[in-house]
Amino acid sequence: MFKKIFFHGLIAGLLAAIAAIIYNRIYFFAFEANFSKLVNIPVLIAINLLSCLLAGVVYWGLKKWLGAWAEVVFNFSFVIVSFASITIPLAAKLPLDIQNPELFPGLTVPMHFFPALAWFTLNPLFKVE
Repeated sequence: MFKKIFFHGLIAGLLAAIAAIIYNRIYFFAFEANFSKLVNIPVLIAINLLSCLLAGVVYWGLKKWLGAWAEVVFNFSFVIVSFASITIPLAAKLPLDIQNPELFPGLTVPMHFFPALAWFTLNPLFKVE
């Protein structure tokens, strides 16, 4: 069971990273706002992979502990943590040499939901009974 959940987290993390990279490029071309010092490809890949792999470990633990209620508790928790995490880019103090700092939340806030969206999208493929 752990291998299946780990693979789910890995694939979800890669999917979320690809979505974040594409969104980053679209945002750059739409607004010409360059935040590559803070948000770059290695950072996007690492954060999305780590968050989905951590989600997998949490899901596995909840599955062991709560059984049938694990998915409900996990989904609710994942969404709450995603919403709570948007306070990070909203409260960020950017370096003075960054242009258009007011556009930073518009880039980063949606990205906080990509791991959960990727997990929920792939969930039917990796259903653990």
